[in-house]
Amino acid sequence: MKGIEEALFTVNNNEAGNMRLLWAVRKHVPQAHIIKLGSFGEYAQGGIDIAEGYFFPRHKGVEATKRMPYPREADDIYHISKINDSNYVAMSCRVWNLRITDVMQSTIFGFITEEMADCEALYTRCDYDHIFGTVVNRFLTQTVYGHPLTVYGKGNQRTGLMALRDSVNSMVTFIEDIPEAGTHKVVNHVTETNFSINELAASIKNIAAGEGYDVTIIRTHDPRQEQVETKPEYGIDTDYSGHDTLHSPFADVTKEMLRIMERFKGNIAEGLFVPSIKWADDISKVKKQPTLFETVRIDDDNYWEFFREQHFQSERINLNPGTLGTTSTPVKKIRYNQHSSKNMEGYPLGSYEHGRNSHGAINKLCAELWPSEGYQLTVTHSTSQTMNLIALAMLRKLHKVSKGPYRIFTTTHEHEGGIGCFHHLPEYEVYYIEDDILADPALMTAKLKEIKPHLAFFSHVYYDTGHLAPVEKWMKLVHQVVPEAKIILDVAQSLGLYEVPFGYADVIAGSTHKWLFGPHGGGLMWMKADFYDWIEGVFWSGHGLGYKPETIALSIPGGQDFQMYPAIEEALQLFKQTGQDTILARSSYLRTFFQKRLGEVFSNSGIEHVFLNDEKSSPLVAIAFTDFDPYPLYKYLNDSQVHTKCIKNHPIGGINYHILRIGIPYFETFERLNYVIFEINRYISEKVLQEATI
Repeated sequence: MKGIEEALFTVNNNEAGNMRLLWAVRKHVPQAHIIKLGSFGEYAQGGIDIAEGYFFPRHKGVEATKRMPYPREADDIYHISKINDSNYVAMSCRVWNLRITDVMQSTIFGFITEEMADCEALYTRCDYDHIFGTVVNRFLTQTVYGHPLTVYGKGNQRTGLMALRDSVNSMVTFIEDIPEAGTHKVVNHVTETNFSINELAASIKNIAAGEGYDVTIIRTHDPRQEQVETKPEYGIDTDYSGHDTLHSPFADVTKEMLRIMERFKGNIAEGLFVPSIKWADDISKVKKQPTLFETVRIDDDNYWEFFREQHFQSERINLNPGTLGTTSTPVKKIRYNQHSSKNMEGYPLGSYEHGRNSHGAINKLCAELWPSEGYQLTVTHSTSQTMNLIALAMLRKLHKVSKGPYRIFTTTHEHEGGIGCFHHLPEYEVYYIEDDILADPALMTAKLKEIKPHLAFFSHVYYDTGHLAPVEKWMKLVHQVVPEAKIILDVAQSLGLYEVPFGYADVIAGSTHKWLFGPHGGGLMWMKADFYDWIEGVFWSGHGLGYKPETIALSIPGGQDFQMYPAIEEALQLFKQTGQDTILARSSYLRTFFQKRLGEVFSNSGIEHVFLNDEKSSPLVAIAFTDFDPYPLYKYLNDSQVHTKCIKNHPIGGINYHILRIGIPYFETFERLNYVIFEINRYISEKVLQEATI
């Protein structure tokens, strides 16, 4: 299912090889007994018991007068080639009078038979990847490695199983049981007949627990599109089920496999656990897919993989949305001129009107999403650019009443993009207040009285640690102690995740390209009416995009990127339909899993680290080091198409840290995050090995 070359190879390898054998036997040894391995995947699973090759079907009350082949059906090229092989085999028996035993082989598990048990060189290989791997191998390999068992989809798919030693032993029986000439004898080769994938995962979890393994089970999307609502109930006819000599207990074989795997644990490549082949080109056309924006569970990875395919089609894994989030597919269509805005090309007045209409739609959406009585909303540039404009506009007003420096009260966790303009303009003097003072109202009050700031600047979420700051408490205290001070709230790292705390802030600004996953360079700004009256505006051309007098001096004037407005509108529509609560809950859920796995990687490697943020309702992982430089890892991940944020030599509480900041978008999935963990683990393991060699 990977591609045309692989499909043609499969068809030729199976069908042409089978056909050459049949013709050779017909020509040279027509009395020979052929034993041909088919696959249980050939059978159509339509709710009736699976007969052993042939049965007497009934249709419209009439039963067939001779035995007919049991229906066959498959949804992949490999199993269709096996169906065709069986058809060729049946034809050669009927027409050429050959004698063939066609073995419908179930999934084989186990590495050894009694004869090879003492010779490692004879052990079979263990395929656990997404192409050749089988489900028992994958689950047991994940168990030994410490990886969750990955159940595809709902887990109701059924599978037949057979231990390797049972399969080999029963082959002896097939060899000795020679059919008559012209006979196509079919054998349903299965001993464990009634497992669903859910039941199989639960059984392995219980067996592994008895062997000292701590196993968890997670659900991920189903790359094969084999969704079934409930476990299909049907029997399997076979003369080879239930024989003591041919049925090794499942628990005994899996324990044996675990013990062998443990000896070769160092050979396991975690990256092979993750499926990457799409069996269906257009996943939206697959039957029984969930409806978008219905009430979903945050742990339903199948839904979220479907959602990602629909709205965030990117092979790259961007875990740095706090800098630039991955833009959604609808936004990309606008940016690439594949939207209604393309009709405005070469039409200046139409471009203005198109932007103006979307600007109005944005205002309506924002009024619904973030009710903000007493504030004026406008669409503007990103937070960094907006802060530059506000800093300059404030200087114009402050100069009229006093001389600088104008004092700024802020935290030690501010991002350069927000506080930087105040820090670098000589007319301002920035006071960075330590956490212990901000945590104590009495100390903070004393510091406010001492500094008498003209402006208090706070970030709703710290960019370096991801903490949700108690800004409402701080802003209230500033308002009480220094009522004449202006207050700016930077929501760049929180807009799209948390409720915007309106009330005390004079200006609230955020970007559309972070957790709203909208167009890069856009922003939303709320300004109190009395602050607007004081500052009088941030643009001075006298002509804004809108018509309202109170917003002209706040909106971007003149020729501009008018596609930004419909792009922001699309981003807000997706945000509204998905729901802020769902977005935060999903991201936080993924982050908890990811942080645990990340901590295990560094702990197992003996690398000292600390997580700066342990808030459960946070999508951000901030892992900090004092003796380990994460920058080479950051570069390695970039080369692997995984993108994070690296902050070097950053002081927090008197300690200089190197920080990897990792934000988990809500539309990511366990399988993609597991790939990230695999790449980090591979880099760390190679680094530790190199240092040990040195």
